[in-house]
Amino acid sequence: MSSLFTTDFSDITAKSWKRCQDHGLKPFEPVHDVLIPENGLREILKQSAPLITLTQQVFDSCSRFIQESKQTALLIDAQGTIIHAVGDPDFAIQAQRVQLQVGASWDEKRKGTNAIGVALTEQMPVRVHAEEHYFEANRFLTCASAPVFSPTGELLGVINISGKRESYHAYTLMLACLAADSLQNRLLLEASKKEHLLTLKELDYTMGQHAMPLLSLDQDNRILRANQAALQILGKDAIGREFTGARGFAVETLLDERHKVWRSVAMQKPVQADDGRLYHFHDIAGTCPGFVQTKELAQKAALTVYPVLLLGESGTGKELFAQSIHTASARSAQPFVAVNCSAIPDSLVESELFGYERGAFTGANRDGSKGKFEAAHRGTLFLDEIGDMSLRAQAALLRVLQEGTITPVGSARSKRIDVRIIAATHRNLAEEVKAGRFRADLFYRLKGIQLQLPPLRERTDLLGLTLHLLNRSCYATPILTGEAQQMLLQHTWPGNLRELNSVLIQACFLAEGGPIGSQHIRIDDAQTGAASAVEAHAPVGSLREVEISAIQRTLKMTDWNLSKAAGLLQIGRTTLYRKIEEYGIKPF
Repeated sequence: MSSLFTTDFSDITAKSWKRCQDHGLKPFEPVHDVLIPENGLREILKQSAPLITLTQQVFDSCSRFIQESKQTALLIDAQGTIIHAVGDPDFAIQAQRVQLQVGASWDEKRKGTNAIGVALTEQMPVRVHAEEHYFEANRFLTCASAPVFSPTGELLGVINISGKRESYHAYTLMLACLAADSLQNRLLLEASKKEHLLTLKELDYTMGQHAMPLLSLDQDNRILRANQAALQILGKDAIGREFTGARGFAVETLLDERHKVWRSVAMQKPVQADDGRLYHFHDIAGTCPGFVQTKELAQKAALTVYPVLLLGESGTGKELFAQSIHTASARSAQPFVAVNCSAIPDSLVESELFGYERGAFTGANRDGSKGKFEAAHRGTLFLDEIGDMSLRAQAALLRVLQEGTITPVGSARSKRIDVRIIAATHRNLAEEVKAGRFRADLFYRLKGIQLQLPPLRERTDLLGLTLHLLNRSCYATPILTGEAQQMLLQHTWPGNLRELNSVLIQACFLAEGGPIGSQHIRIDDAQTGAASAVEAHAPVGSLREVEISAIQRTLKMTDWNLSKAAGLLQIGRTTLYRKIEEYGIKPF
C-alpha cells in the first residue's frame, strides 16, 4: 500500500518479459486487443461508480500538469480494465491505436509488459518506458502506474499516467503515486463515514433499551466501548479485551448496507427477581411533588395483595414501577412475568396465557408449554398495554381472574393459580369502557389501586432528572450549559422519559466528555412545531398576563429555584423577586 517506489526497473521489466514469454506472447506480432462489450462495460462502470467519482476528484487536482504535458490519466480496475480516462485529447486519439481507452484490458497476459499490467501483478508502483514495453506496437508510450488499495488492504486497481515517449518526465511516477495516495485517503474517509453511520445505528439500538450493562464489540470480538454498568461487571480494564460471551450477555450484530462491515453490541438482559436484577424503588429518580406522591403510593401498594392499575403515557416508566412494586412486595422471591397484551394474537390468547398440553394443536411444542399465569404462580404477572387487548382476550382473562384457575389448551383438568396482577395502559380505560372497547367488569377487577404516572412535560424536576440520567449514561461527569438546559425545558417531550434518555445518550456521545451544549441536543421538532402552530392562533393576551404566565411556568419548571428561574428568564435575581412581589405570585 506504500507509495515508495523502486529505482531498479530493469529487474522488474526482466521478470515481466519472462512471464510474457511463458504466456507465449510474441513481441513483434499484432496485439490481440478486445474491447469489453457495451452492456458488460456499463455494468462494470455502475459497480465502480463510487471509485470513479473519487478518482475524478483526484484527477481534477492534477489536471493542469496532465494537460500541459500532453498525457492521459487513467483509472484501471483490479482486472486490468480501463474504467476512467482524462487528459490531452490529441494524445487520446493516438492512444486509441493501441486501445489505451476506456473498456480495454491492459492485463499483462494480454498486453505484455506495460506499467498497468506490471503494477497489478507486482502490486507496487512502476514505470515502463519506450522499449521496456514487451510489444513493439506499444513502444511509442511512456507510462507510470501505482496500485490503489482499499482501507482493508484489498487491491482495487491502478492509477496510470501515460503519454508519448517524447513527453517522458522524471516526476510522472511520483505524480501517479501521489494520486494513488490521495485516492486511498479519500477511500479511508468514506470508510470512516460508514463507520460513523454504524455508530449511529449502534446508538439507535441502545436508545431502544432500558439502562443495562452494554458493550460494543469489533469484528474480532474485542470490547471497543462499555458503559459503567458493564465495567462494574467485567472490570475497569475491560476495554480492548476479547469478549467471551459469559455472564448472561446477549449479542446482536449490526451490518452496513453491503453486509461487509459489522459491529456487535452485547447487553445483559434483565433477569427474574430471584437473581436480584429487577428494578427497585431506589432506582426511580424524581423530586417533582406529584411524582413523589405517586411513588409513595406505589410503595404502600407494594405491601398489599390488591391488584394495581398503572396509567400513563408511553415512556413514563410504567414497567419500572411494576417491577419495583414486585421487588418491594412479599412476593419478591417469586417470579415476575411480563406480558405485552397488545402483541398476543387472538388465536393464541389461551395458549399464551394458560399454556397447552402435548399435541394440543399443530405446531405445538411436543412436550406442551406452561402459560404466563402458571409461570408467574405465587409471584406477579404484569399485563402491559392491557387497554389494547381484544374483547375475546378480555373475556378469557376475566374468567381466570374470577375463578382463580386456569385450564391449559387440550387439557380437561384445571389448575389453581396464585398471582398478583399489575396492569398498565396508556389509554383512558374509563373512556374505553364507555366506547364499548373494554369490558367494565374486567376494568373494575383490575383497578384495585390506580396510580397515574405524570408525563414529563408536567413534572417540575426535569433538570434534576436529566442530571440523574446523565450520571448514569456518561463516562465523564456531565456538565450542561445554560443553552442546553433551556432547550430541554422548552421541549414538550411527547416520548417522555424514553425520549429524554434517548436524547441524553446521543448528547453524551456527541459531547465526547466535554460540556453538553445546545449543539449536542438533537430533538425531533415535529411535536414542538405542532405546538407552536396551535399557539400561533391563540389569543396573545396583555403584556402583564404574558409576563405572569412566563414567570409561573419557569418557577414551576425549576421547582422554585429562583437563581435557575432568573437565568432562564434572562433577568436579574432582584428583578425576579420584585416581579413575584408585584404580581403576587405564590408557590403552587
